[in-house]
This record gives sequence, C-alpha cells and structure tokens, in this order.
Amino acid sequence: MSATITSATTTTTPASGRAQEIHLPRLAIDRTKFAGLDPEWIELWETHGANMIRADEVSIEEYRKNPALYSFTYPTCAGPEVFHVEDRQVSVTTPSGKINVRIYTPEGPGPWPVHLNFHGGGWVLGGLKSEAAWCRHITNKAAIKVVDVDYRMAPEYPFPTSIYDCWDALKWVIDNAQVLNIDPRSISIGGLSAGGQMSAVLAHFARDEGIDLKLHMMIVPATDMRYCLPGLELNKLNCPYESVHMFQDAPWGPLGREKWFLKYWLGEDVDEQKKALDKWICTPVLAPSFKNLAPAHIITAEFDLERDEGEYYGELLRKAGSQVSVKRYAGMPHAFGHYNHPERGLKKSFEYIEDTSELLHRVHYKQ
Repeated sequence: MSATITSATTTTTPASGRAQEIHLPRLAIDRTKFAGLDPEWIELWETHGANMIRADEVSIEEYRKNPALYSFTYPTCAGPEVFHVEDRQVSVTTPSGKINVRIYTPEGPGPWPVHLNFHGGGWVLGGLKSEAAWCRHITNKAAIKVVDVDYRMAPEYPFPTSIYDCWDALKWVIDNAQVLNIDPRSISIGGLSAGGQMSAVLAHFARDEGIDLKLHMMIVPATDMRYCLPGLELNKLNCPYESVHMFQDAPWGPLGREKWFLKYWLGEDVDEQKKALDKWICTPVLAPSFKNLAPAHIITAEFDLERDEGEYYGELLRKAGSQVSVKRYAGMPHAFGHYNHPERGLKKSFEYIEDTSELLHRVHYKQ
C-alpha cells in the first residue's frame, strides 16, 4: 500500500471581491480548534511536518521500506557524547529469545545507580535510536547509568511480548549488577507512551516480587486505550477522557494513529482486541491494587489525546496512598520530548530533559 499527498483548500474573499482559493498543507493545524497550542510547535509542524505522510497512513510493510519518509525527524538529534556506550544481549522468556540493550555510562569509578528506559512507538515502531538523545543527556546530567531496552515489537511479537521483554531486562540488570558495575539498590525505570504503559505494568510486577525501585516514570503514558476499539462510537460513557474527545482529530497524532498501533500489537480481530484490553497488563487503570507501588512521576502533554488517562492513573496511585507527582507540559503535543535538536527543537523538550535529569539525580542520590 502506498499513500499520496493531497492538500486541503479553503476560499477567501479579499477586498477586491474576487474569491481566492488557498491551498493548505494536508496536515495543517486548525488554530481556532487548538487555541493555546505552543506557537513554537505550530511553526515547527507547519514548516516541516504538515505535508508529511504519517506512519499510520500506510501499512507497516510500506513503512519499513523507508522509515525516514514517514517520520518527523527534523527537530530531533543524536544527543551529546557520553563517556562509554556498549551493547549487550539479554535472554528473554515470552517467547524465548534474545534482545539487545544499550548501556550508557558516565565517567567515574561506580558502582552507578541505573535507569532502564523503554522507548515509545506504540509497541510497533522505534528502537535504540528513538530516545538515544534523552538517554545520553540523562547519563551526563544525572550521573547515572542508563540501560535502553530494545524490546521485540509487533506484529511479529504481539502483546504481551514487549512487556515481558522489559521485565526480563530489569531482572537481568539486577542479576548482573556486579558485572555491570551498578548498585542494585538504586534502580529506576521509565518510558514514553508505550514505554510509559510498560513502566506502569512493571512497577506492579516489581512490587509483587519484592523489587524496590527508586522511581517509575511514565511519560505521556497509554494507560487505558479501550476507546480505540474498532467501530466504537465515542461518547462520555465509553470514553470518559475529555482529551480524547478534544484531540481525536489532531493532525500530529489522531485517534486513528492509536488504532493503527493496536491493530498490530493486539491483532485486527475486535473480540481479541477487547479481550486484551480487558486485562490490566494491557490497561493499567484496571490493575487490582495500586497500593505500595514505587514512587511515580507522570508527565503529560496538554494537547495529547492520552493526557487525561495518564493523569487519571496518577489519581489512582494517589488515592491508594502511593507517592506520585504529575506535571503537564502546557501547549505541547504527545511526543514533544523527542524534539530536542539544539538549534531547531522545542524549548519545552529541553525543559523536560532538565526536569527528568534533576528528578533522577535526586531520587538516586537523595539530594
């Protein structure tokens, strides 16, 4: 399957009285509908993103032929230099196999606190380059090791493989603490979007197995995607999240994009999707207990359809007595944290880097 670019048109009538047709980018932002959206993001998107074809507008097979064609990479970068980087293989169990992890190490003798990162991409896209810049910044600024996990993805490895790959990676880090020169008493986890969902789930796994985490960080997390079922007509009963209703047509990340991810992660059969979404490890808001979880930090974006489900998850943690902090980044779209190029990125992305590096340094060094 291939996609073609078409432009929207609108007609204006200037003072001359002659109607003029104006061609708009196909993914142009309706500024009246999205009042309050960060002007820096609007300029960036309309200049470099509004005529692109998003990954969710083609098949996964088409996307894989040329991922860069369907990716908004202009405002991203590789990140700063760090003292040491190495890749290792980790044995995983569900199903059995091996995955890679990339380990970023700051300069010094160690042993180091360690943070495991689970990248975003809807359990379908992404890899070790997705959040490499953030991992590098955190390594330098927080003075901790970062282990970036290259979990297996759908459709070849559908739900719940990615979750258990990340869990196996966490246990591998603990079991190999001496070899890795890390402090097994000072471990945190986190991830963006799909990675945030898996971080939520792993915090429950860790509690139940007696593994103490310093923090689990959920960045624009997908905690309840039951509103994505094919054929579902949204209303306030089947989707209580106002952000979904407000931003389901956002050109940078509409509801159709979420459904595209689930089609590959959970399969196309509606009954199978529903069966998966009714399980708490797919839908963390359904977890049987939120008590005694590791401290949590949740990051949401104001103009993200997943905003409210992330904040609702924070409420569930708070009501259960778990320690949780939440920060909403004003004016931002879903994956704003990726747009961190030093010359053409977003100011809010750098704010996010500073916030998270300070938080991780504080929880690991108690300063």
